[in-house]
Amino acid sequence: MSELADAQVGDELFGLPPEEFVAARDDLARRLRREGEPEAAKQVKALRRPPLSAWAVNQLARRPGEGLGPLLAAGERLRAAHQAALAGEGAAELRAAAKDERDAVAGLVRSAMELLGEAGHPTTDATRDRVAATLHAAAASPEAAAQVGSGRLTADLDPAGFGAVGDGAFEGGEAAGAATGRRGAGTTAGRAAGRGGRAGVEPAAEGNGDRGAAAEDEAAARRARRAVAVAARDDARKRARLAADQAVLATRHAERLGRLADQAEREAGRARATAAAAIEAASAARERATRAAKDLREAEDRISADH
Repeated sequence: MSELADAQVGDELFGLPPEEFVAARDDLARRLRREGEPEAAKQVKALRRPPLSAWAVNQLARRPGEGLGPLLAAGERLRAAHQAALAGEGAAELRAAAKDERDAVAGLVRSAMELLGEAGHPTTDATRDRVAATLHAAAASPEAAAQVGSGRLTADLDPAGFGAVGDGAFEGGEAAGAATGRRGAGTTAGRAAGRGGRAGVEPAAEGNGDRGAAAEDEAAARRARRAVAVAARDDARKRARLAADQAVLATRHAERLGRLADQAEREAGRARATAAAAIEAASAARERATRAAKDLREAEDRISADH
């Protein structure tokens, strides 16, 4: 985002229909130049028209009511839950927070598609995915949340950081936690026995407690590694889906251009055939004209001979 957009100069441009953006931007830049603000005019002129997906997200942020509030709140909860999961805690909270974030994104995507439809713009799967990606990005990062919340996006955002965590991201997490709890209880007893060993209890109990603590730490590390791996997988899945959509669109565009080229070639072939027929007709006409001129001369010669 430019400094100009951050300062809300020309903010009204981002609330306009997409087809009116460029003309209104240029008018504003001219007005600023007339008013003696060439630098502001230059910055306004540099503003890019948002793509339809970013425009729809801008309108979500600008509409009255809750707007993006539930999504941003779900994002804060998910980020906190993710940090807790990296520390080996709160697998259930992470799943619940991830579900809330997905539900918030899904509801806003539906609203964005409705806004686009009401404005007479296409609601393609590619646009839907770009809207969803921008909303997931807002949930994943406070910086992205500030950009999206400003309602002045000029481009789509890509999710970064933890990504979205699926329902099955921590399957068996509670069981692992329970087992860890049991190991923790044994560890506590072992540590108590270790302390008691100095008062006559077998010192081997302290060694058992250390091993239990190490096992607990290893289990927490495995859970953290799994959380990171799941986040990376989900982020890669989103990017792959977007790339596939772009490939489909590019293929369709290439096919359309191919059809247009074929049509142009057919029309050119018909034009060449028409031209060839015209050339033949002109040649035949010239031959007829030549014969007629010859017949005329012969007739005139006969008339001259009779006199």
